[in-house]
Amino acid sequence: MTKQGWFSVRSIFRSDLTEAGRPRRCFEERVVLFRAASVEEAMAKGAAEAKRYAEAWPHPKILDRLVAFNILEDELQEGGEVWSCIRGIEVSDEEFLRQIYAGEGL
Repeated sequence: MTKQGWFSVRSIFRSDLTEAGRPRRCFEERVVLFRAASVEEAMAKGAAEAKRYAEAWPHPKILDRLVAFNILEDELQEGGEVWSCIRGIEVSDEEFLRQIYAGEGL
């Protein structure tokens, strides 16, 4: 039997809402945890969970960007890393934050 490990799977959703009579587009990134024997199994579980999440709400649309991260620690603990994403782009700190996290307050 293959040993299962912990994986986090990130999914991204888009919602087109109306607030105060005006359209408003929002994007949501979610990271959820799964026990799985492989990245492929974790991705399958993540895709199924993302579909259930999107179906539970009237607006979200799943964007085709699911990504899994193998959590190398055997036991989850405070301060343990559950997600990491390294982006190699040549921009200033401010431009990076503007491009990736526009609209978020610090």
